[in-house]
Amino acid sequence: MPQNNEIELRSEEVQEILTRVPHWMIRWGSVVVLFILLSLFFVSWMVKYPDIITTQIVITTNIPPEKLVARTSGKLEAILVKDRMNVTKNTPLAVIENAVNFKDVFLLKSIVDTINIDKNKFPFEKLKTAQLGEIESFFAVFQKESVTDELNSKLQPYKVEGSAQSYEAIQLKERLSLLESQKSINQNELVLQKSDFDRYETLFKKGIIAAQEMEKQRLIYLQSQKNYKSFLSAILQLKSSLNELNRNSKTTKINESTANVNLERNVIQAFYALKKAIKDWEINYLLRSSMDGKVSFLQLWAANQTVNAGDNVFAIIPKNENGYIGKLKAPAQNSGKIKVGQMVNIRLANYPDREFGIIKGKINAISLTPDNEGNLLINVILPQGLETSYKKQISFQQEMSGTADIVTEDLRLIERLLYQFRDIFRR
Repeated sequence: MPQNNEIELRSEEVQEILTRVPHWMIRWGSVVVLFILLSLFFVSWMVKYPDIITTQIVITTNIPPEKLVARTSGKLEAILVKDRMNVTKNTPLAVIENAVNFKDVFLLKSIVDTINIDKNKFPFEKLKTAQLGEIESFFAVFQKESVTDELNSKLQPYKVEGSAQSYEAIQLKERLSLLESQKSINQNELVLQKSDFDRYETLFKKGIIAAQEMEKQRLIYLQSQKNYKSFLSAILQLKSSLNELNRNSKTTKINESTANVNLERNVIQAFYALKKAIKDWEINYLLRSSMDGKVSFLQLWAANQTVNAGDNVFAIIPKNENGYIGKLKAPAQNSGKIKVGQMVNIRLANYPDREFGIIKGKINAISLTPDNEGNLLINVILPQGLETSYKKQISFQQEMSGTADIVTEDLRLIERLLYQFRDIFRR
């Protein structure tokens, strides 16, 4: 009987499952998943966007306005300008009350700034009744030194002394010349006296004359010797006096030069001390513009109004605006991403960006070191001026404030994801 080697291994249901064609999802699922992953990778590679660093900004001119601050507390003695008045550099604006008559100081300063004290006489007569207060002592010292120098120039005491010494030297030389001419005469007289004495001495030895007569002749000869030596001593004394006079004359000339130099130096020192005293008074009590521009009263100032030290009293708006610039402080967070040349979107506080648009700026300078608060100081130029993205021109006002969005370099999405994963793995 033949054996049936074929064994029925599967049922009908199993055969049906095995012979059925799989669904397309099962057949192509891995391909779809791979395609999706590749698409996500491609999109994350293609998509890139920057980080935005937001901070506050102030827009001003390249030449910023000058704010004048009161150095001293007190009443405003005088306001010398009007609000919105055009002023030039060094124009006095106001004076804070003090013991000085400011008009007298202005007069004194005008003289001090224009006079050449080496060539011209200082007109003290113009300031006889000046009330100079704390400057008075410096003015008095300068006046004293100037008068002393002027008297020295007029009277020339060393010249008078030098002339007297020259006249005395002439007299001494004449006396010396006379004595020198008499010296030979006295010397000859002494020789004759010696010869006469020798003759008497010979006669005395021979016993012709008495001893008394001999002693008389000896006394006469000794007296002649004494007179001659006294005469020589007088000549030496006269020469010594002449030498001493010459030394004194040279000393007088040296003293004259020294005194002239000292007097001139004292005048110059007193002059510059006076100028410094005037400058110190101006710093403390005078508000003065340091550039050309238009003066703006920062508060409703009037004469006799009290100001405190540190108050902003005036601002000088420069005439030539010479372009605009933004000043901003970037926080320390993410500040390493900030670079020169990056764009800045500026939204002004008093011009809503939905209505007026934004102003485009560009970073052109970054401080090398942070300030006391750890912020970087950044300058932003405005290539299109104050024209907004809506083509509207903004009317400039000094120190317009707003918000600045610093647009850093673009970073791909996949790079951001990788940075996140790397940070997770490090933790």
